[in-house]
Parts: sequence; C-alpha cells; structure tokens
Amino acid sequence: MTFLVGLTTAVWLLALVTGLRIIRARGVIARLRGILLAAIFGSVGAVLMALLLVLQAFQAFSGETLIAQVTTRPLAAEEFELTYTPTGQAAGAATTVRLTGDQWSLSGGIVKWHPWLTAMGLRSYHRPMRIAGQFSNLARQRTHPPTVYPLSGSTDWLWEAFYRADPYLPFIEAVYGSSAYVYVESGQVYEIYVTPSGYLIKRRSF
Repeated sequence: MTFLVGLTTAVWLLALVTGLRIIRARGVIARLRGILLAAIFGSVGAVLMALLLVLQAFQAFSGETLIAQVTTRPLAAEEFELTYTPTGQAAGAATTVRLTGDQWSLSGGIVKWHPWLTAMGLRSYHRPMRIAGQFSNLARQRTHPPTVYPLSGSTDWLWEAFYRADPYLPFIEAVYGSSAYVYVESGQVYEIYVTPSGYLIKRRSF
C-alpha cells in the first residue's frame, strides 16, 4: 500500500511538471508532445488513484486487527487456566483466570460506523469486556453457571451512550455486542482479532 501511494504521488508530480513545461515550450510540435505526455501521466495517475481507493475500501471492510493472545492450561476435568495478553495499542499486563467448561469465549461491545465512514478508513469502535468459560453440552451448561471475568471494568459507558443514541445518529450503522468462542486446547496459542463487524479467534499455526 505504501509503495502504491508513493508511485501514485510520483506519477502525479510528473504530470504536473510536464504540464508546467508545456507553458514554456516553443513550437506547436513541442507543446503537442508535452500535452500528450501530460495526458499519459494523468491517465496513469487516475488509474493508480482509483486502485488505491478500491484497496482502501477492501482493507476497511475486511481488515483484521490483532488485539490479544490467549493460552490455556487444563487444571482438572472441565476446569482450566486461561491467560489473556493484550497486544498492539492496548498492550499491557497479562490476565490469568481460572474457568470451568470445555470452551472459552470473549465478548465485548462493537460500534459499527456507516459504510461510507468505514470506506474512509474509520475502524469500528470496540472494547473487550469479558472472558468466560462455558460448556458445549447444553445440559451441562444448564447445571453449571458460566464462570465470567471482566477485562475492562463492569460497564463500557461509551458503548452504552452510542447504543442509546444510535437511532438518532446517521453516521452509525449498528451498536451491538459481539462474542466468539472456541474449544479449550492445551498448548494452543489463540489470536484474537477485531474486524469491522466483530471479534474473531484464530488458532496460531506453528
């Protein structure tokens, strides 16, 4: 993307320089050559700019941002230890919790902007709120309340404000909670990503 931005800028500069030379050119043939060259540079620059916009829109609507890594360690039958380590801009100390179940989940609030803002590169607002353990078997889940631990306080006041004001804000497409869960696997490293529409968990390959 950076290379394409540089190339587009260089082509448009060449078109500008060529256009300035047309003013100083003497003779009809020299000016026609200059106009033709400027037109070529301008056309290439327009194509490159259109390609940049398409790539920017694609990245905005399909981009994934790594926000944390998770590891798990079985402690007993249907009981495990989970370590949550924030990465990127939210990097900080790891959180280790004890959970029950054969699955773990992450949940939090998402504010999805209107598509035209997303296309301009504005990323969805998000805040991971909870890590929880759960059972894949519904009968087991009914008899065992989920073990839940907060990641960032009990309430996301900003998300709450957007949620209540959503019907009156034209630049917001939706405000909702997002959750993702996977099975507990000993020795596996999980990567948590946020996308424009919610959370995504990937098992890292070695």
